[in-house]
Amino acid sequence: MNEKTRGIVIGTVVLAALGATLGVMKLTGADKVPGDSSSETSVSSSEADEESIPILEVGVNDITKVTVTNSQGGYTFEGASASGKDNAYIDEIKGLSLAQIKVNDVAGALCNLSAYKLAEKGAEDLSKYGLTEPLSEIKIDFADGSTRTFCIGDKAHDDRYCYFCEKLSSDVYMVLTSVLEPYMKPKEQFIDCTLIAKTEDPSQNFGKLTLKRKDLDYDMVFETDDGSNERSNADMPSAQVMTEPIFSYLDGVKSSDVIYSLYGLTAMSAEVVFPTDEQKTEYGMDDPNAVITFTGNGYDYTLTIGNEYHEKNEKGVEQSAVSAYYCTIDGAEGKDCIWKVDASALPWMTLKPGDVITGLMTWNMVTDVAEFKVSGEENADFALTSGKDGDRDVLESVKLDGKDADLDSFKGFYQFFLTCPTSEIVFEGAPEGDPYLTLEVVTNDGYTDKIELFRDTERRSIAKLNGRTCYRIQSKWTDRFLKNLDAVKNGGTVDQDY
Repeated sequence: MNEKTRGIVIGTVVLAALGATLGVMKLTGADKVPGDSSSETSVSSSEADEESIPILEVGVNDITKVTVTNSQGGYTFEGASASGKDNAYIDEIKGLSLAQIKVNDVAGALCNLSAYKLAEKGAEDLSKYGLTEPLSEIKIDFADGSTRTFCIGDKAHDDRYCYFCEKLSSDVYMVLTSVLEPYMKPKEQFIDCTLIAKTEDPSQNFGKLTLKRKDLDYDMVFETDDGSNERSNADMPSAQVMTEPIFSYLDGVKSSDVIYSLYGLTAMSAEVVFPTDEQKTEYGMDDPNAVITFTGNGYDYTLTIGNEYHEKNEKGVEQSAVSAYYCTIDGAEGKDCIWKVDASALPWMTLKPGDVITGLMTWNMVTDVAEFKVSGEENADFALTSGKDGDRDVLESVKLDGKDADLDSFKGFYQFFLTCPTSEIVFEGAPEGDPYLTLEVVTNDGYTDKIELFRDTERRSIAKLNGRTCYRIQSKWTDRFLKNLDAVKNGGTVDQDY
């Protein structure tokens, strides 16, 4: 005998000894039914421990239709066997991509429906269980043409159970809330909230991603670098580059979310299904905060990011931080909804170009370089030859204008060249005239990076990378570059500081 039951028995004995005429309270393990304790009947401890009570036992194909009516609007389940479709579906959202396991469970959970226990047999007052105005009604159509309807009432025992009965019956059961929960929710619960499916290797079929944002007067464009598949290696920052508003190589780690987060992008919920133009306007799609287009071989997606969503605190006050955005997605089949997407899943909303670019103006490893040319105020033409030392690539020789150059001196010089700073981005205002210095890197496979340097102010130069205005740099870097070039030519010391 457990402690709770022992306490009740002892209490009963004491009351009897005092001559009291008090019945022992019913031991159910659930909360008391509100409002009327006179209807409670005693249940023995053995009854409390008995196995669950079957309510419905049928095969999944025996259920052809389930009609759910609740305060959320309800929905209609159509079984695959009856509809002739490959899968069961929810009639009100037919045409949208569904979470098929959840849909199938509408009938599956009812096939062997059982109660935790009988709360009251032949109850005279169903209202105290919330069953005269139930939270939900479940009408089940069976393959033999018969129907049964069940009602879900109030929750009990810390919301773990719900009171439950068959319509027109006065026998009240307690059924696990977790089993009945899907029948108290709206139809939107069955929608697959993944907007674009994941792909095994997103870099292999990456085309062009364009970000237009209302708070920026320029676009950001990301594309696969020409020839990057042939040149890709562990030292390459990213297979993609930024082509607008500047040309720049991308930091592989910092840019990963920006480049690939559309794959597997999942909404928190579907807010509006099959939205009208008026509803789209209401959620900000006519004047969006951002529009992302993502095009490539076999796909053309447009993610429109509309109004912000702000959580409210316990006092109902809207918080200042943006917790989500309302979005639509075009180009993905079965996604005709207005979605609520967590702000953390939309890295493009706070993106700045400097957040994702590499710290290197050019990333080419010295062993990948065939030629390095300097022209303008100074001229030099370096020819490089690389080979193998076991599995390791090594620089074997360097010629300067056809003559042998010191290998270590050139390595230090090229290392300094790679430090050409990218800290200050220039979005507009192309420099006029000719560059005073041009630096060209030609790789073994014929790819070329060209950096052109123009005078800006006494202390600043503007750099064009591959024909695009990109960066403003300190002229003392170029001064040191020229001194290091002279050191390579004349046997001096290469200095990494500037």
